[in-house]
Amino acid sequence: MDVRIEPVRRDDFSEMIRLADLTLPDRMNLHELKKYIELFPELIFKATHEGRLIGFGCAGIDMYQTTGWLLFSNVHQDYQGKGIGKRLVEARLQALRQFSTLQQVLVTVSETNIKSIRALEAFGFVLAQKEEDYYGTGKQRNIMTLPVLAMPSLAPKAAGVSINPVL
Repeated sequence: MDVRIEPVRRDDFSEMIRLADLTLPDRMNLHELKKYIELFPELIFKATHEGRLIGFGCAGIDMYQTTGWLLFSNVHQDYQGKGIGKRLVEARLQALRQFSTLQQVLVTVSETNIKSIRALEAFGFVLAQKEEDYYGTGKQRNIMTLPVLAMPSLAPKAAGVSINPVL
């Protein structure tokens, strides 16, 4: 399957919101997505198959450029389990590596999202802390960390990631 991973463009917003409504209902809106593209334009990637948006993910970085975040990611249900989410993680980690002062990358994941936890562990992420009631009463979040020293150095072709600039 020929899946392309590339930076998003502003005209991808509407399609991204439609996908978010399918995969993460009530968790993202157009206004929020526009803020991310203003803050982190070089850290948002999309996955496409035959020209159709099938996934996207965003990373961010703190104002000191020492802590990166994998902020969100989603993949259309028909394409889950095919490694696309991992490719979006790889693309965001590769983009974060461009910040020479980066010390760690953090990600928030629901304790019940075992597939995501396992995928993140495969990249070297480890549990840093648990925060009770983050998603509501009795629903904790896990914060996982990846120290920069532990970040695998993935060459785009070796990792199966082809990031094609789109202007």
